[in-house]
Amino acid sequence: MRTLSSDQSEQRFPRWTLPPRKEISPDNLHISSFVIVKKRATAPSGEENERQPILLIRAGDKHPLSFRRGKLLVPAAFLSYGEQPRAAARRVLKEQLGSPDGLGNPEFLKLASYLGAHWDLVIAFQAWFDGGDPIQPREPFVQGGFYDVNALPRAEIAQDHLEVIDSVLNPSEDE
Repeated sequence: MRTLSSDQSEQRFPRWTLPPRKEISPDNLHISSFVIVKKRATAPSGEENERQPILLIRAGDKHPLSFRRGKLLVPAAFLSYGEQPRAAARRVLKEQLGSPDGLGNPEFLKLASYLGAHWDLVIAFQAWFDGGDPIQPREPFVQGGFYDVNALPRAEIAQDHLEVIDSVLNPSEDE
C-alpha cells in the first residue's frame, strides 16, 4: 500500500504547522462531491442576482454521524471506489433530495483540498433550482431550505461544510 508523506509534498506551509501524522492512509483520505444548489433569483431591476440563495439540508436524529445531527449541511457524499465525481454528485441529488423537478444537472465548480485531522479532497459542483415543488430532503435529513449567502446561520452549519461554502463561494485572492 502506498501512502503520501508530508515530507515529500510540496506543501507551502512550514512542516511544523502540519498535523503530527506524516502519512495519509486510505482511511484518512476523504474524496467527496459537494453540490451547491443555487436558487435562481432576480434583483428588483429584473437582473439575475449574482449571489443566489443556496440550499442547506438539516441532518435529523437518524443521521449516522451523531455530531452532524441538527446541523445544516450542503448536499454531499464520499465518492465510492471507482465512482466518477459527477456521478457522485448526481447520486447525492437523488439520494438526499430525490432529484425534484426544477433541479438541473450538476456542473463542475471547483476542486478544493483541506488538510487537518485527515485530508479532504472536495469536488464542488453547482446545480440550479428553477422552482417547482419545494425541496423536501430524504431521511436522514429532515428539512431543506434556501439561505441568503450574505446572511447564513453560520452557527447552525457543520464547520467542515461551512469551510467548503466559504472557499467555494468566497475564494481568497491567493488561490
